[in-house]
Amino acid sequence: MTDELRARGGSEHVVRAELRKALGEADVPDDLCRRVAAEIGEQGGTGTAETALRVVVELLAQRDRDLSWHQSELEQTNAGLLALHAELDRQRQRVSFLDEVSRASATSLDRGHLLDEVAALVRSHGFAETTHVWMATELGFVCTGAPELEPDQCVLSAVRTREPVRDGRRLSVPLAAGPHVLGVFDLGRVAVEFTDDDVVLARGIADRAAVGLRNANEYRREQELAERLQRAMLPTLTPLRELGLVARYRSATSGVHVGGDWYDAVTRPDGTVVLTVGDVTGHGVDAAVVMGKLQNSLRAYALEGHGPAASLRLVHDLLRGLDTPLFATAVVAEVTPSTGVLRWASAGHPPPLLQEAGGDVTFLEAPHAPMLGIHLPPGLAFPEHERELTPGSSVALFTDGLIERRTSDLDAGMARLEEAFSTCEADALDATAEHVLQVMLGATEHDDDVCLLLCHWAG
Repeated sequence: MTDELRARGGSEHVVRAELRKALGEADVPDDLCRRVAAEIGEQGGTGTAETALRVVVELLAQRDRDLSWHQSELEQTNAGLLALHAELDRQRQRVSFLDEVSRASATSLDRGHLLDEVAALVRSHGFAETTHVWMATELGFVCTGAPELEPDQCVLSAVRTREPVRDGRRLSVPLAAGPHVLGVFDLGRVAVEFTDDDVVLARGIADRAAVGLRNANEYRREQELAERLQRAMLPTLTPLRELGLVARYRSATSGVHVGGDWYDAVTRPDGTVVLTVGDVTGHGVDAAVVMGKLQNSLRAYALEGHGPAASLRLVHDLLRGLDTPLFATAVVAEVTPSTGVLRWASAGHPPPLLQEAGGDVTFLEAPHAPMLGIHLPPGLAFPEHERELTPGSSVALFTDGLIERRTSDLDAGMARLEEAFSTCEADALDATAEHVLQVMLGATEHDDDVCLLLCHWAG
């Protein structure tokens, strides 16, 4: 190759051709050709092969250095991408965890259940091995799982500063919503201490739980207020010498605790006792307002001397004139204590239950008027019925919440009610009412309000 290069000159074209021939027709980079040609030119054509070889070696060494640098850069880039991927994955897990906490805080309006769910999530995700929840009460902060415990300095500091208090493997985070601290979330670990990043995550957990706790507290206050208003609208039964009267009211265990169920008992000047039980469709304030109007109207009609059927017809006309889409059912019964005569009329309501002195139980099934407030043909009469009670008999008026269940039909509920009275061994009317409610409701939840009015005629 040296002779050829000397004979033909050291031009770049000649260098390329000779290098390709020496390398078995392999492609030769342009920069290699230029450097070899330049070196030959500088040496005046001497040592051509040696020059070419040296240039090739130098170029390969430079390529190796460049390759090593690029490989180092690539490794650093890969390491950065892996770290970024790990951080993104950690953030996704964190966001997913907080989403679970948000859902748990929003799915229940029961304070205890809500906080138990959040605490279980914290433990199941391994964020803390132990959890305690301190709730703000009128008596101070009380630990829900261990009421005998007293709040220590960590808990009190979290309340006072409204900031998380970290003490190694313990972290106390305030449950703050608006200007109020509603409680403290006390977290504990066995081995690993809480980091700054853990404190940030714990604050996110506490903020979400605090919102749910605030909603649960507001709901509880509204429910208590509604229930007090509901009970304030129900009458206090006046003790009567000739008749025994007992009433029970149970609000629904779920949903809005104010509805349209009512009971009433009023005595006319002639001594006749008029009993009323009714139920306005729906729940909430609108139903309670309509209930109050119907209850007061039926009481006024009864005191004016109208009989059961006439009173129901009048209150039906009243409801038709109200600006409301609600309807109602009701039963009105009047008992003459001196004779034991029972007269009653019903408008779409469950029939009264009669228990004889010997214990026999029957429902006073009889024709009844349609539901109050619906359109009726002109002149439609409301049926009224009469029956003489035997001494020692009891009559029960009730709303459908006592016998209706989502899991069974109305006939099954009426059969259960009949059995509840039949199996009751109590003599006192109060005890009978409690026995019936225990059998019919027990400790289970019920979606509707319940009214029960018992009347006992000794004869």
